[in-house]
Amino acid sequence: MHVFLPVKARLCLLVLVMLAGSAVDLRAEQAEDDPIAEFWGWFQGEAERLRETGDDEDNREAMAYWLGRIRPGLSYEVLPDGRKSELVLSADGQIGLFATVAALAQAAPKIRGWKVTALRPRMRRPSVVRIGDVEIDPATTWFDLYQDGPRLGVVFYLPSYQADRIEDYRRAARVLMCQAVGERNVGNEVGFVDLDSQDVRDAQFSRPFADFRTVFNGLRR
Repeated sequence: MHVFLPVKARLCLLVLVMLAGSAVDLRAEQAEDDPIAEFWGWFQGEAERLRETGDDEDNREAMAYWLGRIRPGLSYEVLPDGRKSELVLSADGQIGLFATVAALAQAAPKIRGWKVTALRPRMRRPSVVRIGDVEIDPATTWFDLYQDGPRLGVVFYLPSYQADRIEDYRRAARVLMCQAVGERNVGNEVGFVDLDSQDVRDAQFSRPFADFRTVFNGLRR
């Protein structure tokens, strides 16, 4: 038996079908334009391989690409956490990126074998930080910490320092401070970061990096 709909009813049905199709297309387009969703879609698909291969050069390049699509300046670290791996999402102490890091962590799906953390935690023992071919070793680093208005300023003195790589050194210095006192404290408390060679440090006032946490806690607001 054939059912014949009036012209108006047929037109309404056609409009509803077109609207439904448009809504599906719009949701798909929005998902494609959401770099946070794209990051987690990629990471979830690669999670098992990333655990097996570790933080090698290919993985670092891929992570930099997907994080850079969200916002330049985001970084990460992978830490062992028992049977799981911990993905630490970071802004390297840049407080202006903290909200983005929080949004990225909150959007994380449940991924077997992984734990996701926003901002670098304080480490029991700070370790060597490498950014490209720039390296800062806490065992050979000295510092001065100053009260600079409402924030703290810090100068690091290194045994070997290349002034033309200042931004890489600054980033490495911020990561090292995050290890010592936690990234949230670095973002909230530290202002300027400068670096120089150890031959210009003031032997009376500069301190070895092993004392950084104590001096920082003594000067913070």
